[in-house]
Amino acid sequence: MIEAIIAGLTALLTPQAMLFMLIGVVYGLVIGILPGLGGVVAMALLLPFTYGFETAATLALLLGAHIATIWGDSVTSILFSVPGSAKGLALCFDGYPMTQKGQAKRALAASATGALLGGIIGAIFLALCIPLIRPVILALGPSEYLMMALWGLTVIATFSEGSLMKGLTASVLGVLVAFIGMDVVTATPRFTFGSEFLMEGISFPVAMIGLFAVSEMMKLAIKGTPIVDRSLVKEESTVWQGVCDGFSHWWLVVRSSLLGLWIGVLPGVGASVAGLAAYAQAVQTSKTPERFGKGAVEGVIAPDATMGANEGGGLMPTLAFGIPGGESMAILLVAFIGLGVVPGPDMLTKNLDLVFSMVWIIVIANIAVTLIGLGITPWLARLPSLQANLMVPIVLAVCFVGAYATRGHIEDVVVAAVFGIVGYLMDKYRYSRANFVIGMVLAVMIERNLHISLTLYGKDFLLQRPIALAMLLFVLFTAALPFVRNWRRQRKQAAAAGVSAP
Repeated sequence: MIEAIIAGLTALLTPQAMLFMLIGVVYGLVIGILPGLGGVVAMALLLPFTYGFETAATLALLLGAHIATIWGDSVTSILFSVPGSAKGLALCFDGYPMTQKGQAKRALAASATGALLGGIIGAIFLALCIPLIRPVILALGPSEYLMMALWGLTVIATFSEGSLMKGLTASVLGVLVAFIGMDVVTATPRFTFGSEFLMEGISFPVAMIGLFAVSEMMKLAIKGTPIVDRSLVKEESTVWQGVCDGFSHWWLVVRSSLLGLWIGVLPGVGASVAGLAAYAQAVQTSKTPERFGKGAVEGVIAPDATMGANEGGGLMPTLAFGIPGGESMAILLVAFIGLGVVPGPDMLTKNLDLVFSMVWIIVIANIAVTLIGLGITPWLARLPSLQANLMVPIVLAVCFVGAYATRGHIEDVVVAAVFGIVGYLMDKYRYSRANFVIGMVLAVMIERNLHISLTLYGKDFLLQRPIALAMLLFVLFTAALPFVRNWRRQRKQAAAAGVSAP
């Protein structure tokens, strides 16, 4: 194994490979910042340029670009509450409030540091655990995936902002929107009203651009002032403060990274679910959960650490079994075919040096992204102080171009505008936009795996799948935990009030 580690690093330390990695990182940062695109689009656009070069150089270009999009997504989420793609959504919840409080430098630096540490943990795990993960993946089926999706619904209580009924209403609306289009199992049209465009369903990135990006620009245009008015709020945070935050919350980083690895290993779950799950576990395990949603730095560190580690986890099923861990890994499989590389058991024996080349790419690319990110953070942190009449048209133009670029339909631009109005009204009347998105993300996953579980095992599938039953008990426990904590807090407050009363 030592020889394979050295051979993998040697193959990467060539002028061509290092140049390609640098190009991929810079390109990935730019693509990641553009709304609606992200790692999948970044890798897909690079595929035509990957033929005829060294294998290590090609992989450095593709993976370098994909890893860079993680922090690129975070930038606009933190500064403008505009997610670059689905996986950047969780960064809006606390990153944007930190910017509004004049802590943009701290938030960006904490985000970059969390992604770096998570990426390194993911790379190490990938190097050590590929031979051990096979029985784990084979033991899980649709019933277990269903329980994971149901666990994601427990986040609803976190974002309900005091009204659980409003939170549930927003989630149900998200589920209904996700059901527009063809049924995933029976291919029956639902809520299409005879429209061919709606047969494809509502694009999740387009809906997200509208709910968060367009609605935030509407708020700015109505208010007429910058996101951060420097005459009222001074930028007092520093880049170094954000770096220290990443290391001081080391246990949160470790927990979030392990969660990202686990979700990455499961084929087809995706980074958007990982980010939301990371945020949920950060809130549920915090001693002061009331700080979240108001600018808690832990709400920035946890999702980025999870998404950084998610890449290492996603490579496991891709390399070991040829099963893509997500959409971006499917693009990587196409690149493997062009390079003549066959994923499977041979990757762990004959091509072990190539596996370790990818491990080194993840580590070096994460370091490069972090160094570049920390270097440009002071300039990026100035953007929210731009006047609204200058920033709103620029951001809206980028948003609508991103909405069109997702599928190439002009109707998606209209959908983004409609969801912008919906998002503005939801925010005004305190209906959680986060819960709406959670409903959209998890609805299809729940429906598909429930159908398959019932078909394979019948109505008593939980009794036949003990792992799924154990996971259901865990779901019930985590769902009850916020209510138990709230009850205890109210009890303590009542007891304190009774003691202070004469």
